[in-house]
Amino acid sequence: MNIAGIDLNLLHVFDAVMSERNATRAGAKIGMSQPAVSNALNRLRHVLKDDLFVRGHDGMRPTARALELAGPIRNALIEIEKALNPVAFDPSTAERTFTIATADYAGMTLMPYIAQYLSEEAPGVNVLNFPIEGRLYEKLDNQEVEYGLFAGFSVPDRFKSVSLATEKFVCLMRPDNPLAKHRILPVEEYAAARHLLVSPRGDAHGFVDDELATLGLKRRVVMTMTHFAPASMVVLASDLIVTVPSRFAAKCAQLFDLHIVDSPVGPPQGASPLMLAWHKRLNEHPAHTWFQNQLVRAAADMETHGVGPEFGPHPRRKNAAE
Repeated sequence: MNIAGIDLNLLHVFDAVMSERNATRAGAKIGMSQPAVSNALNRLRHVLKDDLFVRGHDGMRPTARALELAGPIRNALIEIEKALNPVAFDPSTAERTFTIATADYAGMTLMPYIAQYLSEEAPGVNVLNFPIEGRLYEKLDNQEVEYGLFAGFSVPDRFKSVSLATEKFVCLMRPDNPLAKHRILPVEEYAAARHLLVSPRGDAHGFVDDELATLGLKRRVVMTMTHFAPASMVVLASDLIVTVPSRFAAKCAQLFDLHIVDSPVGPPQGASPLMLAWHKRLNEHPAHTWFQNQLVRAAADMETHGVGPEFGPHPRRKNAAE
């Protein structure tokens, strides 16, 4: 095929529709109306002799040919952007958006720091947070999101990753729960308790169940939830206990008068790393290098200042107060 007949703008439209799976949202992302997006798609369909996207109940579904093209087109657009953009990235004047998939745990612990940095140092930069789902690596491959922030131990080789922090897990419960009398829960009482399981990916089985199984024990999971924040409210209203990252538990204890007890079981390595992952194609892009550094910086601030309601003070804010 002679690529001289393909308008580069059509590839931008294709990339936006592949990401959003909706013509209206794709248009909003790239500054085009929905009719203009549809017209551009029709032109590209004619050139490529493929439907590319078909309408389904859950949005515009890519054809096999569209899925085949998605990665190469995204990579080509990134290379063009890198070639045309200035070598340096100045956050004080930049206007751009970063996308990241996180559990709400990270939203309550790291993102307040990121919001602070943006307000003070990068007012034109936006961050869009999306929920962690089972399709995280597929979304990173397709550039539906640029980053994933999650608890885990290994990342596929095609991605770059860094461990931002490590978390031990503790039990969160109401102060009047009979188990609250312990400093560390006896494992038999832990297994016999009524549990709430938080799984951002929707799994009904967690590392706790694996660890208990090695001891010949099994717990009763009364309820599962995909988000951490509402789990604290469920615990506050019931006799359930939930095993969660210690920093999240500390914040909930401050906000909701909940009680923390050390868990008798934890991740296989004793603590779970908080991993940041991104596709290797984002390497050496000044804007992405800056954003990655902000997440590393936020983790360091979290380690130093904690995640309480008055987390910080941020050094700059402290100086201003003085």
